[in-house]
Amino acid sequence: MLKNYLKIAWRNLLRNKAYSAINIAGLATGISACILIFFYVKDELTYEQHFDKYDQIYRVVTDINLQGQQDKFARSPAPLAAALQKDYPEIQKVARLLPIGKQTVWLEDKAFNEEDLFFADSTFFDIFSYEFLKGNPQTALQNPRTVVISDRLAEKYFGSVNEALGQVLQFSKNAHVVTGVFKDVGHTHIKANMFLAERTLKYNTVDSANYSWFGMNWFTYVLLDGPNQEKSFQQKLDQLYNQEVAPWSEKYKVSARLRFMLQPITTIHLNPDRTYDISPAGNKSYVYIFGLVAVFILLIACINYMNLATARSTKRSREVGLRKVVGAHRSQIIWQFVGESVILTLVAILLAVASVEIMLPFFNSLTGKNFTHGAFVQFSFIATLAAIVLFVGLIAGSYPAFYLSNFKPVEVLKSDKNPRNSNAFFRKGLVVVQFTISLILISGTVIVYRQMQFLKNSELGFRKEQLLVIEVPLGDTILTNHLPAVKAELLQQPDVEKVSTSVQIPGERASRALVQTKQNDLIIEKTMAAMFVDYDFLDLMGIKLTQGRNFSRNHTNDHKNSYIINEAAARELGWKKPLGKLLVMGDNDSSYVIGVVKNFHYTSLHHKIEPLVIALIPATPAYLLVRVKPDNLPRTIKKIETIWKNFDPKHPMEYYFLDENFARQYRSEEKMLTVFGYFAGLTILIACLGLFGLTSFTAEQRTKEIGIRKVLGSSVTDIVILLSRDFALLVFISMVLACPVAWYGMHYWLQDFAYRLPIQWWIFVLAGVAALLIAMLTVSFQAAKAAWLNPVKALRSE
Repeated sequence: MLKNYLKIAWRNLLRNKAYSAINIAGLATGISACILIFFYVKDELTYEQHFDKYDQIYRVVTDINLQGQQDKFARSPAPLAAALQKDYPEIQKVARLLPIGKQTVWLEDKAFNEEDLFFADSTFFDIFSYEFLKGNPQTALQNPRTVVISDRLAEKYFGSVNEALGQVLQFSKNAHVVTGVFKDVGHTHIKANMFLAERTLKYNTVDSANYSWFGMNWFTYVLLDGPNQEKSFQQKLDQLYNQEVAPWSEKYKVSARLRFMLQPITTIHLNPDRTYDISPAGNKSYVYIFGLVAVFILLIACINYMNLATARSTKRSREVGLRKVVGAHRSQIIWQFVGESVILTLVAILLAVASVEIMLPFFNSLTGKNFTHGAFVQFSFIATLAAIVLFVGLIAGSYPAFYLSNFKPVEVLKSDKNPRNSNAFFRKGLVVVQFTISLILISGTVIVYRQMQFLKNSELGFRKEQLLVIEVPLGDTILTNHLPAVKAELLQQPDVEKVSTSVQIPGERASRALVQTKQNDLIIEKTMAAMFVDYDFLDLMGIKLTQGRNFSRNHTNDHKNSYIINEAAARELGWKKPLGKLLVMGDNDSSYVIGVVKNFHYTSLHHKIEPLVIALIPATPAYLLVRVKPDNLPRTIKKIETIWKNFDPKHPMEYYFLDENFARQYRSEEKMLTVFGYFAGLTILIACLGLFGLTSFTAEQRTKEIGIRKVLGSSVTDIVILLSRDFALLVFISMVLACPVAWYGMHYWLQDFAYRLPIQWWIFVLAGVAALLIAMLTVSFQAAKAAWLNPVKALRSE
């Protein structure tokens, strides 16, 4: 029986080639999109799950309450780890990470600039089960001046993982022996190229850091005895403040109150709420949006099948009638039509998998992921394909199956006409659903595009163009001791306009500092963003002063007791006349405000402009900033590199342009825009495939009517309008339904930006007109083809 059903189903698909091709093309396109989105969503939701005990690993984060001001840090103080290990037996292991800035690493006479380096406790690999290709994870970081590197770096430095152990890598101060090579999985929030032994740090530095409960520099991780202990252990963490932190705070007169919180590591990647995190967080809303888009696309493809199947019910009515006459039960007919749906879906899936194979490299470049063909043999992928077969086969095939199997033999055998005309209303409803979804995606794409253009073209309050940012090697004394001479020589170049140095630059997260002031004999404490710059920074950046003066070399005490604040800081502190006001930061207990700058965006437009304190550089700068003329940039950069090498032949010069760095802050939104646009196009394509099939069928059903109208004098235009107007009305209804849904969804998305454009009404009109034009072009093609048919042939066809 089953074999017979399959044979009949296959013959029906071959007999109706155009109908089958439209359905298969629509389903294959929709399933391809679903597979790609499945890869993306699964990748985003399974961060950290490759570690053996991921459900027992937590990061300890810190909430700081300072006189009512709340700050949420991903980091924690250094002494926390020792306190946790000592007093809490349910903790199996504790480990800390300390991020290191970009470092120059030497292998003999070869120099490499590397990022994503960390000092790590020797217990780190007891918690995180990295796969070691060489070395022993339990002992790799036990000794000072040892380093564990990724397999990528091992191949880069030594040509092979097997050659790495025992090799010596020279850093700015110390030589480190390679004691392990780990496999870089990349599916974790810890983007690491190297782990250096924490014991390498100088003991006095470590002791000093371990003593302060207010220095938020480390990332602390704990491995608990078992999963689901977060709530019970959190109560003990709350007690730790009273036992350890409160006495220290009272002794050193620190008014801030700390609270330590457990954060499951599986939630870190999609949680952007913590500041100064180890790596940029993903966006949970994008994951949900893309998952919803996948459902929408598959739903549209299913609607196509249901529409075409019910529209063609006249063609199958006699077949159903004859089967019932010869004794077929309704359940047998239902299974026959569901079987046809499943076979069609299987064919579509084969085509979809083949197309995904072809599109995978392009999708990787689009999303920044690294999906491989190995994903096709994973159980989750196979299970997803099976679910799609069942979903499409049963959901899309069930309505046509129940609808057709319910025909009465007497009715269908007496006439060729469809015994049930009520399904026309149902088909129209499905078309409305299709285009409503398409219009939501089209209008969403337009809104995302406008917001991105707004971000790129907004006035930031400083000049970011033609500004070359050169990274100063950390810990290097040769170059830093000669920075004044470097600046002087650069300024002699005709294509160099201005030169400055700084510890932070706009676009990078500023430091956070505790500041104090007095109001009515009360000490006010707040944490504020802080930037450390030199005398020429404001002039080079084009940041405008609204009150007071800039730092000046003519004022010898500026580097000791002078600060500049922004307008937001003056407003936060309630100062209408801030000049000369006492402002204490660090050990400078007699510092004053000498100037106020106009608010500028020192972070991305995701965040509102917050209070900022600007101070002169107390130590080594991190950046050398050079404003260059736009003419002949390659020649200018080459000359700057020559000057750099004259002063520092040891370190390669690393540079980028500030405007390019600013643009990177919106990379995730740009990716969303691109992917969103492609998927919006796919929904329109699939919907138009369905319209094409419905119009073809409608024209076929009304062949005789068209012939008679032409004989009576109707023009081709009249007939095209006749066949198109119903579909135009459906698209218009879709636009009315899509507008409020799209507005709500995009209004929610825009809340991620402190600065955003309002949603304009014309966006929805534009999306509706675009969808209407595309739909009418699709319909008009088939309508015109039917209208041009010779009326004699049309009348003979019946």
